[in-house]
Amino acid sequence: MLDDAVALFLAEGYASTSLDLVAQRSSASKRTVYAYFTDKAGLFTAAVERLHDRIAETAEQSAPLLELCTSLVETLHSDEAVALHRIVVGESTRFPELARSFYVAGPARTTQLLLAALRAAGSGPDAPGASDASQTSDASHTSDAERLYALLLGEPHRRRLLGLTPAPTPEDSARHAAETLVALGHLPAD
Repeated sequence: MLDDAVALFLAEGYASTSLDLVAQRSSASKRTVYAYFTDKAGLFTAAVERLHDRIAETAEQSAPLLELCTSLVETLHSDEAVALHRIVVGESTRFPELARSFYVAGPARTTQLLLAALRAAGSGPDAPGASDASQTSDASHTSDAERLYALLLGEPHRRRLLGLTPAPTPEDSARHAAETLVALGHLPAD
């Protein structure tokens, strides 16, 4: 049912997709669709959560920071993620709840995963050898995770949103993640 909903969102856009259409396409009753998702925003949020679940699964496996960052790049630069992101940007002024749900289920959640991974790796602002000035607060930790998230998307993601480049290969994703971690001092330069 969620796959059918995503296909409709991508083909028809957010405004033109209804739970009735999702029920029809997935051969489910409207009652079933409403029972699972409550409303259209809930359905869209479930699609975003599913993408970010892929990243969370990597984090839950206590994967190294590089592996988590590579998973993030692969997932969020994928065709499906980019298409959903475009929908949110295009519809956010008419449907502000969509933008809020997207942010909470996606970027905010993944930033928290990065924050936990940075702490576990000992490579955030409180890493051994970091200056006392950088060992200040949760705000500095959060800023570090937000910077990492922003750079993992960066210009390659903007080019993806604009349709200028294809999805990266797994090798390209790993290279982008490694270069980002090196630039932020979370991995040694080769």
